[in-house]
Amino acid sequence: MPSTERVSFKSRELKVAGTLYKPEGSGKLPAVVVAHPMTGVKEQTSGLHAKLLAEKGFVALAFDAAYQGESEGQPRFLEDPSQRAQDVRAAVSFLQSLDFVDPERIGALGICASGGYVPFAAQTDARIKAVATVSAACAGSLFRDGLPTGPVSEQALQENLKNTAKVNTDIAKGGKSTAVDILPEDTSALPKDSMFKEAPDYYKTPRAQHPNAPNKFDATSMTFLGNYDSYAFNYMISPRPLLMVAGSKADTKFYSERAILNAKEPRELFVVPDRTHIDLYDKIDVSGPKLVEFFQKNL
Repeated sequence: MPSTERVSFKSRELKVAGTLYKPEGSGKLPAVVVAHPMTGVKEQTSGLHAKLLAEKGFVALAFDAAYQGESEGQPRFLEDPSQRAQDVRAAVSFLQSLDFVDPERIGALGICASGGYVPFAAQTDARIKAVATVSAACAGSLFRDGLPTGPVSEQALQENLKNTAKVNTDIAKGGKSTAVDILPEDTSALPKDSMFKEAPDYYKTPRAQHPNAPNKFDATSMTFLGNYDSYAFNYMISPRPLLMVAGSKADTKFYSERAILNAKEPRELFVVPDRTHIDLYDKIDVSGPKLVEFFQKNL
């Protein structure tokens, strides 16, 4: 069984908290950075995937992104793509500093929004030798365009940007930023397989509920998300391999389909039958072995 250790490392000037999963064995080992979904923390799906990888011989690092969980950063619950990508790079640097990690065999796995941040970081960080995603989503596109099950109108986008501008002005005058709930209270009108219909069952029940993940979203986040694109430069990952795992029923599957088109070989889109976006957070009987196989082959 893998051992676990609480660790921390600096990402820019912020202290990031992580859990390091170390497998049995000696010598220089391959390693994988595992990054969590938007509003998530390391004790949820990223920790589950890290544990699986450690059981298969990888050093695995799950961490709380800056502004989230046990990591530093104000305002709390800020979603800043630049910082999130830097967190991934900083995690790689931390792993490279460990004497039991092979610095030339480090990969990264991103789940949901981190399925955008991890490829984005890897596009310019050649130290990441293999890139994988699960239920990937581009957080910028999510807030600009919405999903097929709930598109964002141009009017709504502009109203959101105006509200964000007002919050920024209020802060400049001495006010404080505010955090809002990101999950809907009433999901009855949402389509069956909508990510937002599924999410409360994961985040707000014993299935994965955690006190460090209240699913809040800082109101100024749209300043950074509005024109962010995870996958425009995916071709820069090549010749390093890219694997994107999506559920056949996921309303976010189109992100992986588009992202793969922007990538070069070696690349693979792996679709898990009868799985939704949230299913793949903890139903890993099919996706888990695929991820293990991918990292074993490429690290």
